[in-house]
Amino acid sequence: MCATPASGKGRDIVACFAGHLAHLVNGDDIAPSDSQRIEIKPFSLYERIRRSLAANGRYANELVGTWAYTPPHGADEAADFYFDQVLDRPIQSRRGEPSSAENLAALVKSRAEGPCPPKREGALSAWKALVGGPTLLRRFRAGPEMFELSNRILKCLDASNRPYAEVLRLGLCPKEWLVGDEAVGVNTLKSANGFLKALKVAMNGEFGRRPTAAELEAAFAEAPPTHAADVHAFAGSPLGAAILTRVAGQDQTYIVSFDAIEATQAAESVEAEDCPLMEATEAAPYLARAAAAGAIAPPESELLAAILAGRSLGEALGANPFLRRRVKADFDGDVGAYVDDLSARTARFVVESAGRP
Repeated sequence: MCATPASGKGRDIVACFAGHLAHLVNGDDIAPSDSQRIEIKPFSLYERIRRSLAANGRYANELVGTWAYTPPHGADEAADFYFDQVLDRPIQSRRGEPSSAENLAALVKSRAEGPCPPKREGALSAWKALVGGPTLLRRFRAGPEMFELSNRILKCLDASNRPYAEVLRLGLCPKEWLVGDEAVGVNTLKSANGFLKALKVAMNGEFGRRPTAAELEAAFAEAPPTHAADVHAFAGSPLGAAILTRVAGQDQTYIVSFDAIEATQAAESVEAEDCPLMEATEAAPYLARAAAAGAIAPPESELLAAILAGRSLGEALGANPFLRRRVKADFDGDVGAYVDDLSARTARFVVESAGRP
């Protein structure tokens, strides 16, 4: 979710884009405010999304990472690739439950004003969930309805954005590492980022040079990359060599990570229209009611409030024994899956309570 400007915290760029996308789907940028219906026109929606990804500076730099694309590739090509790799990436279901894209498609279908096409075969992407159903919808109203649409889009982005984001965290170009012969899996990318983080510590934050053998060994001992027999094998692999080249500063791009991105967000001025998701102060009554009704536990309400206020997930979880037991016992230690479930329960309560007399 987006934090309020007054919170002094960095904003989650993925959550902000999810909210922006929800408003584009709802036609808030093109339809009169008093219009009750919106027609989904795939090509028009695609062009408006693509324009946002390429022309909005924050999305282009922090989400798409146009800085990682070398000429002749520019913002338009980067936006196209992000669209294909994230928004139109099929999302698989987990544990036999509906995928986040299927849940999004169900919400869109529930707003239908007319016939719905037959269900698509195979895994859905966020994009196909939005445009593959009914074309005429009742518009989502501000408040719980828009919160639910934004939340379901965010779940899709959380599921599909990770590989792209992991490549950017390494300072590499996603187009070079997510497709083709050199395509790398997300677990390998995550482990490489763990190695890079350990290497930064070993080098005391000094970049623009090659790490020493001792620094490489120390980083490998702390966070060995997946499938690498030793640090020399990793350094000699295409991915390892590319990472070390970035560290040494031997090309025109630069090292960046989501930690660095978050550190720059708090200092930026925030335009109201660029922060469409529910703010912390707006969400507080819903969280309190959900906890009082037993839909979520009080510590879970505090966790969501902390996330909405812009605190990192690790900081928000803190040392709370209830939350940590819940993550370990019910979600096999998968914090992301737990937050997904908690957010879905809260959103479901908000929508259902709003519909009751």
